[in-house]
Amino acid sequence: MNNLILVKNNIGYFDSRQVAKMIDKRHDHLIRDIEKYIKVLTTPKLGTLKYKNSTSPKLDALNFFVKSSYKDSKGEKRTCYLISKMGCEFIANKMTGDKGILFTAMYVKQFNEMEQIQMQKKTKQWQELRDLSKVKTKFLNDTIKEFIEYAKAQGSTHAQNYYTIFHKLINSITATYDRNNTDMEHLNNILFIISMADKCIHEGIASQRPYKEIYSTCKDRLKIIQIWGALAVAS
Repeated sequence: MNNLILVKNNIGYFDSRQVAKMIDKRHDHLIRDIEKYIKVLTTPKLGTLKYKNSTSPKLDALNFFVKSSYKDSKGEKRTCYLISKMGCEFIANKMTGDKGILFTAMYVKQFNEMEQIQMQKKTKQWQELRDLSKVKTKFLNDTIKEFIEYAKAQGSTHAQNYYTIFHKLINSITATYDRNNTDMEHLNNILFIISMADKCIHEGIASQRPYKEIYSTCKDRLKIIQIWGALAVAS
């Protein structure tokens, strides 16, 4: 299980870009709707509800939506929102039909998984696995450093990029979004993939193979493991 939820200050959030995909809606349209909801929640006369002879406390929009930002493909800063579980409920209640049902099922599943992960994180076993993954990552970084020098010796002018290239490959194969918020099964999978990548690089260097071939072989092996894992889950 590798949860899509971002955890900040022990509160789980979806990125509005994720939610837009989940509900099949343009992100800018979802942003427009969220900002309309926030306006209602933060307008003094609208953000309170009257119950007989009393008025409820003003609703806090931050309990639902937290403004954030990201950089687009051009490197330009764009607005997005972090959406809490209550925010997801808010959006789901505005939806009708199958899309609303499917979105509710997806966000409820993700938040339940997040809660399970938070419980695992309190155990000694989870912490030991996470610490081991940090050690294994350090060993891999040392191996990649050796590979970079090896590639430079073979004439590569952009060898330094292989730090990013190898880690992106591993994160893609393991579908990793946040190693600090994933379960023990997924951490074990990450450890296995890191070990396989490290072994493949060492073997390639020891065999004096071209650096591009070493990377290609490593990529192919990891993708085979990924396919095996998918087949195992399906069966």
